[in-house]
Amino acid sequence: MTIDILVAPKHRFDEILQDIHNTSGEVVSQDAGLSIDDVVTITAIYRNAIDDRAAWWKIRREVNARFATHPDIQTRTLAAIPGNVIGEIAGFSSENIGAIAERWIAEDGATPGTSQNAMDSLASLVAACNIATTQSTEVLLRTNQPPNAFERAFSTLGGKELANYQKAFGKWDDTKRHEAHQKYNYYQKQGLANCLALVLRDLTRPKTKKVNLKADQRTIQRHIAKRVKAYRKNPCPILGSPGDPVKLITLTFDIEYEGYVDFDFDTRPDAISDIRWEERTEECLEIPHWNEGMQRFCYDGIPLNVTLHDGSKTKITSEAGEDVYERYIGDMLRDSLIDARESGLFDNLPLARECFMLVAGTHANYAWPDERGFCDAHSAHRHDGG
Repeated sequence: MTIDILVAPKHRFDEILQDIHNTSGEVVSQDAGLSIDDVVTITAIYRNAIDDRAAWWKIRREVNARFATHPDIQTRTLAAIPGNVIGEIAGFSSENIGAIAERWIAEDGATPGTSQNAMDSLASLVAACNIATTQSTEVLLRTNQPPNAFERAFSTLGGKELANYQKAFGKWDDTKRHEAHQKYNYYQKQGLANCLALVLRDLTRPKTKKVNLKADQRTIQRHIAKRVKAYRKNPCPILGSPGDPVKLITLTFDIEYEGYVDFDFDTRPDAISDIRWEERTEECLEIPHWNEGMQRFCYDGIPLNVTLHDGSKTKITSEAGEDVYERYIGDMLRDSLIDARESGLFDNLPLARECFMLVAGTHANYAWPDERGFCDAHSAHRHDGG
């Protein structure tokens, strides 16, 4: 993949995108070593928002507002950095460049591999932003790259299957196509079969208009009871030995890529001090409308109506952010675990003397218990082996 940094007047955007010989625009840096996603990261670091998911999503929408793909060459893209972001980057000092570069390469998906590469790329970007500020032009990132895994998979299709995918893919804008690539890569990393079909399913079905967490809680409670019953008959922890007592009961969830809940057990002696996130796909409870709801207010900017598990109703907007949505879901899962404990559901499990419960999002900020410590999973039954 090669990415060039250019400066050019705003009205020449389409011309530069179409110019496959790369004769248009003033090239500031060839093969600059950063992408438009890197610009999102750089901006978020500078604004002290890299750990704030709601703020990060807003920055991502802001920076990706003008992104286009060549109509015939899908591997050729052009992105324009917004004017206010250009102004911010143009003002970076050498100290800013050094500090941001160090944090940048620590982030997942960062293009540079070393601190020096990151500083060189950032210095080129700062130089381009200064030129654009002086000339009242804009900074563009022009990408030429080989087909990615999603596009290679797409190219192997034929017949009716290809026609169905082309019909859907042709209707998507560039933001949605980028999302399709991300989802495909995610499903591949999960080791799932027919990842193209999963992407098509996710991006073509109607997005839910409302989420009822009270109804979802009943479904999740039944799932927990079923998993507990199965464990009593045949202990099979996600981590640790089946013969050891349970040290940690986990309830993890995802809303960003799929929408699911995963209830499981950890019997490792150091489970509390060494929290690990594992996913047992075949045992997950799929709740796809959680992801669809998140897409509704995050990507589409349309409010999502939510019924909370106490029966009250609220509305989530893009301004409220993903963290609010995560908290509603996480708190419902927390109360579901507590209810299960207090009802005696865990009484006949082989619990360690010190056994705790944990709720957390796999791609989220939510975690319970928080810094105050873990919640005791015991009710009446205790196992003396832990």
